[in-house]
Amino acid sequence: MALYRTEGIVLKTRNLGEADRIVTLFSPAKGKVRAVARGARRPRSRFVSATQMFAHADFLVFSGKSLDSISQVEVKTSFPRLHDDLTKLAFASYAVELLDAMVEEGAGGEAGQGDEGGQGSGEVFGLLLSYLHALSGGRDPEMTTRAFEIKLASILGYRPVLDSCARCGAADRGGEVGFDPEAGGLVCAGCLGRSPGAVRLSRGTVELLKRLSDLDFERISRLGAGPGARSEMERAMRAHLDYRLDRKLQSLEFLAAVKAAPGGGR
Repeated sequence: MALYRTEGIVLKTRNLGEADRIVTLFSPAKGKVRAVARGARRPRSRFVSATQMFAHADFLVFSGKSLDSISQVEVKTSFPRLHDDLTKLAFASYAVELLDAMVEEGAGGEAGQGDEGGQGSGEVFGLLLSYLHALSGGRDPEMTTRAFEIKLASILGYRPVLDSCARCGAADRGGEVGFDPEAGGLVCAGCLGRSPGAVRLSRGTVELLKRLSDLDFERISRLGAGPGARSEMERAMRAHLDYRLDRKLQSLEFLAAVKAAPGGGR
């Protein structure tokens, strides 16, 4: 068996047998990989902290025929603030499940044709790590997550069209617009009639989506967004992503429940 070392972030875990745990990692070099951590569920195992959700670590891994095996691990951060805050936990759980659903095992996305993990893997990994740090550091969880969605979609080749009509190609000159997930972005007033599934958007919301696409996470918290704009952005991005996913994300119910609680989503 070949031995390799890789940095990784834990996307999800699954129990195996009485004491083991299968871990899905996202690596900048290899994309999404699965590996088993033997004895990880034993209280004194050296793998306990490294196999928690969101853990960022250096892994030494044996490559197997069907499943790799973790040999050694050195944790960089386990993001404890994400586990201690229910709102942050809900948003982070959604973000890693979204990434897991949109990226196939051993690949980094459409941008990643041409190397073992995909040329896009490093960019996706950097985005996820930056997102987790921003969320852990107290940034607006809802706006930070909207930015993660649009940035991830862009890296994977699904950047929404926001500067022109995604159906007729007309330049965006103001007026009534909608967001059509089938077309892949904004549709003008003339094309709204051919887009029954479009989400109506205000001009302010369109500008916010553009800013989220371009700004880094540290600057996103400075953007002002009221409840109406937040709702429009969420519906537009949810439609854009759901159109490209082949399953419903389980974390969405948890996230919805947390957001419905007093103070949720801020």
